[in-house]
Amino acid sequence: MTDAQFDLLMTGDTAPGVDRNIAVSKLATLFKRPVEQVDKLLCGKPSRVRKNLNQAELERYQNAFESIGVITKAVTSAQAADVPQIDKTPATLNLCPNGTPVLSEDERYRPAVAAPDTDHLSVADSGENLSSNDSIPVPAPDTDHISVAPVGSTILPPAPKENPPQKSLSHLSLCGPGTPLLDKKPELNYRVPNTEHLSLQ
Repeated sequence: MTDAQFDLLMTGDTAPGVDRNIAVSKLATLFKRPVEQVDKLLCGKPSRVRKNLNQAELERYQNAFESIGVITKAVTSAQAADVPQIDKTPATLNLCPNGTPVLSEDERYRPAVAAPDTDHLSVADSGENLSSNDSIPVPAPDTDHISVAPVGSTILPPAPKENPPQKSLSHLSLCGPGTPLLDKKPELNYRVPNTEHLSLQ
């Protein structure tokens, strides 16, 4: 179905929660036409926007209308035969480039920032006491359970002595005097080389 051709219809309705006046303003910017001319396209009646679109073109147009809150529908050319088309004018329908602002600066919603109420607040002078009630007694901590040891007393109990484990030496023995500690090396017999074939010059 890569060669399928579609017609793009505007249903004449806006998406739920979308303000109609804002949608009309955005649609006028998208079509580059006066608001009065575009207003009739959102009156609840379907109208054909473009004919013979391939799949990629159809998705591009649908994404553009969806971004401004206008509901569209794709049908085949035969199904859209009886749907009225947007008035034919010499100017063709083009979409604005990506990133083009749809709303003007006056149309943009800017929520008011409410400043906190500070009428009940005041600033004290430098050095002034913040609390005017100095008669509130501060209870002393209870120290009846605490006692002081005499000077030189050991605060901590002595650490328990640890007895190191006794090492067993029963498996060891001493050799008698003169006992060789290393194994006897084998005797090597060196053969004298034959030098009869050598002469001094």
